[in-house]
Amino acid sequence: FVVKAGKRDEFLELLRWDARVARDSEPGTLRLDVWEVEAEPDVVYVYEVYKDPDAFEEHTKNAPVQKFTEIMSSVVEGWTMVVPFGESVTSNADE
Repeated sequence: FVVKAGKRDEFLELLRWDARVARDSEPGTLRLDVWEVEAEPDVVYVYEVYKDPDAFEEHTKNAPVQKFTEIMSSVVEGWTMVVPFGESVTSNADE
């Protein structure tokens, strides 16, 4: 995500809230990581992993995602999906 000038703190707080909600009430959300890169001060990377498509659907119904949908155009300049939705073929988390 490319964050609008002056909106970075607001956006990061929303993402922190989203991660807490996912951790506390979404067992199907396996990862929701937020990354910053020092060389890209206006960019925030978000990495998400879900147990299955139903878990992702459930995640989109949480309050932070609903809030993000409402305020996205006032906080974010633009965004790019770096890795598209897909199915895992193997992982270190596999049994």
